[in-house]
Amino acid sequence: MAKSKMSGLLVNGSVRSAGVTFYTSKGQTIVRTSRSNQPERRTRAQFDVRMRVRHSAALWLALKAAGDPLLGHNAYARFRSLAFSLPVVYVARYESDASMLMPGMPVSEGSLPPVGLRLGTVDGVAALLTDLSPSALKANEFLLLYTVHQDVVNDVPRCRVSAKSVAVSDMVVVDGCLALTGAEFGDDMKGWALVRVEPANANHAEALCSTQTIVTRCTYYQRFMTPEAFDAAILSYGGLKQR
Repeated sequence: MAKSKMSGLLVNGSVRSAGVTFYTSKGQTIVRTSRSNQPERRTRAQFDVRMRVRHSAALWLALKAAGDPLLGHNAYARFRSLAFSLPVVYVARYESDASMLMPGMPVSEGSLPPVGLRLGTVDGVAALLTDLSPSALKANEFLLLYTVHQDVVNDVPRCRVSAKSVAVSDMVVVDGCLALTGAEFGDDMKGWALVRVEPANANHAEALCSTQTIVTRCTYYQRFMTPEAFDAAILSYGGLKQR
């Protein structure tokens, strides 16, 4: 480690070509080596974790664009933890911003009773069916519909997420339960989650919600789970390494 005194502007940074990192502390500039003598490790298990982290980060950005996620104080950490239960999908290094619509994508977590969701039809029209009776909602509750749209450009999928309030009057009753109908619910490049939300009030300082995940007919993500997808992805990162 080398130390030097500097006057004037103090700048933190690194010079990769020289293999050094420098920062300021107590008026001194401290220079350290940025090279590690540890061997680079990239086993199959480590690569799978890398792919999970990459994909959860991409999905998080899409979800966050729809508004403040209903996932508690440390929302990103909780989302990443929940998203780690999704299947591993493999994308090449140059496709690192890819995000895939898949069933089970988390959108909310809370203490209100969850809404059971499934896709079906009503009188021949595609529908999002629930297990929620019209009288189940409290007077101060409302429903928030999350829609995930998947666009594919040059075989690379990317998700967009939107959210909007849905009134019970906009829904139909099927076998005693609420449902949303429309041709969009037959689109296999879209997915949905219906969240119960109770706004903050005198009884609780923050909004309450139900725990919900996406339901979808989409299977496009499965092509990124094949041995061929894994081989292409790992090759783009330089191949597997032995311990």
